[in-house]
Amino acid sequence: MNLPVTIINMNYLRDNLDYLSSISDSAKLYPVIKADAYGHGFKQIAEELDKINVEGVCIATVNELQNLINLKVSYSILHMGKIDFTQVSLYNNNNVIATINSLDDLRYISEFCSDKDILRVHIKIDTGMTRMGCSIDQFDEIFEKCLNMTNISLEGVYSHLANSDNINADLNQIQIDSFITIIDKIKRQKNKNIKFHILNSGGLFNYGSYKYSLVRAGLSVYGISPLGVHDNNLKPVMEFKAPIILKKHIKEGVMIGYGNSYKSTKNMDIAIVQCGYGDGVPFEFSNRGFVYYNKIKMPIVGRVSMDLICIDITDINIKIDDYVTLWGSIFNNDSRLEYIAEMFNKIPYTFITGITNRVRREYIYE
Repeated sequence: MNLPVTIINMNYLRDNLDYLSSISDSAKLYPVIKADAYGHGFKQIAEELDKINVEGVCIATVNELQNLINLKVSYSILHMGKIDFTQVSLYNNNNVIATINSLDDLRYISEFCSDKDILRVHIKIDTGMTRMGCSIDQFDEIFEKCLNMTNISLEGVYSHLANSDNINADLNQIQIDSFITIIDKIKRQKNKNIKFHILNSGGLFNYGSYKYSLVRAGLSVYGISPLGVHDNNLKPVMEFKAPIILKKHIKEGVMIGYGNSYKSTKNMDIAIVQCGYGDGVPFEFSNRGFVYYNKIKMPIVGRVSMDLICIDITDINIKIDDYVTLWGSIFNNDSRLEYIAEMFNKIPYTFITGITNRVRREYIYE
């Protein structure tokens, strides 16, 4: 079948989790599987994590929460988004941990939940990212209310670094110091069972001394370093590939693709590859991107179109139906998304979450 494909290697997923666990010490690893498991397939990743007995995962939306409940996974599910009070029954589940972001959340819990409904919750604090989470000024009141409400089981307190991938950002330490102040206050009250967490993947690598109870690892789980330079200990779980469907020999001066944006400067061999922006190939790859065949790197010539790209295969022994790699080859470091993202001034997340449903997925388990 001449279609683009993402190869999802579960062996590499397990290897990455083993490595991340080894550097997390006693902190538990909570893989982040929101956004279709970063484009890797929500159901398949969720079920694989259940097989390897992770303690918990993190998700963002209520539909992701519903899907995990339907899969009957055994681990805890930390819903980091806003509680959906139109579906409050979802949170009355022993596996689910809701996030308290405001005093309003507590008022709604009192209104919509009976005393028999006991919700597991973590409080999120906005320590400087100015996104989700309660203000530091509100925290004491929220914390005390959570301790005193009969239908809340307060299990954790967390925050999120705005610049975890940049160790030189001053705000990181300001946020950490604010979080430490709250931790110290809670510990003085002898609330010893509260879990604390502030680190994501970038934080684990840059601020590992603040691992606390758990680490919310996202990008690194899928084998991509959050620091912009690939880490040999991380293996790319996704390889995005597409087949060559036509080869041509063209002469000097021939135009290629929409807009005639490429003009051959010599006689050359080209190949047409079955993938385009309709599959998730960024349009920015036009005349700038590359594909990879084993250890060979071949330039994209002309615009990326919806269904096709054209590559220069001059002097390269490659055949129709051979597959080339857009990113994620274990054999070619240049294909790592850390470097491709930097080249195009983007972040790796946009590549892996941009794969469309036209691309079939193949899973490797052994």
